[in-house]
Amino acid sequence: MMCRKLVLLICILLPMSSFAYKDDYVWQEKFKQQLPKAEAGDVEAQYDIATMYEKGNGVSKDMEKAFEWFVKAAKQGSDKAAFKVGYSFLRGEGVAQDDAKALTWLNTAAESNNVRAYYYLGSIYEKGRSVPVDLEKALRWYTRAAKGGYSFAEERILEVKNELKRQELAMQAAEEQQRRLERQKVSMTYNPEPKLKTKPNVKEMLLEGGWSKENKPAEFLPSQLTKCTDKGKTLECVSKEVTRNIGMADIRYTTKAVVYSIKESGDFKVSYRNNVVDIKITDPEFVESGGKVPVQLGWQDAEHKLDCSVENSNQLKCNKNKLRAVTFDRK
Repeated sequence: MMCRKLVLLICILLPMSSFAYKDDYVWQEKFKQQLPKAEAGDVEAQYDIATMYEKGNGVSKDMEKAFEWFVKAAKQGSDKAAFKVGYSFLRGEGVAQDDAKALTWLNTAAESNNVRAYYYLGSIYEKGRSVPVDLEKALRWYTRAAKGGYSFAEERILEVKNELKRQELAMQAAEEQQRRLERQKVSMTYNPEPKLKTKPNVKEMLLEGGWSKENKPAEFLPSQLTKCTDKGKTLECVSKEVTRNIGMADIRYTTKAVVYSIKESGDFKVSYRNNVVDIKITDPEFVESGGKVPVQLGWQDAEHKLDCSVENSNQLKCNKNKLRAVTFDRK
């Protein structure tokens, strides 16, 4: 019985070992066939030899020799070999790492529409490797890679766009801070009294903008988020899109407001409504429970009203819907 089992095991394993040997033999034969062609200057054979050295197919893995053959093929115009040379310099594989040389070779590959080269050029400009960080250039290269079917570029496109938006907001905040400092200098020079006894030019003061609540731009007063237009006796304000989580969902909305009854005493009123443009459920359990989101797409029925007064040139006090006190500041 034991002998029969041993014979059966040998019969099972023998084809597997033969296949493995045959597979290795095939690569070895391919290497032997391509090497003379590569040495004779055949560009495709040179690329094949480089790839076999790179992956250890039919020959021992040797990244330095792989690099040498990639260079030979690249110098004969192979864009995929030029990409490999640039990638090797970028990663320091088979050659000393050199970002500047990587940039040169990747540009060569990109000139022949190599989409992988597009992607890594985007990476170089995003991270500032041998060149100054340039997110606009990075975005252009990533976009070309994505259009060429290189799916990894799509995530980088989103990240770069988000970073550009963060930088834009930071720049706007810095500019607004500079304007606030200038206003404070004027206020200290011409109006040292912190509490306004008389409050002239209230509308102009409001339109200077920069109003925020709890360090967030106001949605219905002139701010980094909201643009207001002087309509004579009133101000009409429209905000950019805002995202807010309401527990079970994220909602995106804009706000439209009217500032009216503006008096020289510093008193004024605000009326505003929200226009919901998107609702994204974030709590799956809420959906399963059959609950309904307490807002709907489009203009909301609720109209909010505030009674406000100017405390000083950088602070407003409001009462929202006659129920809640709200303070707006600018620094």
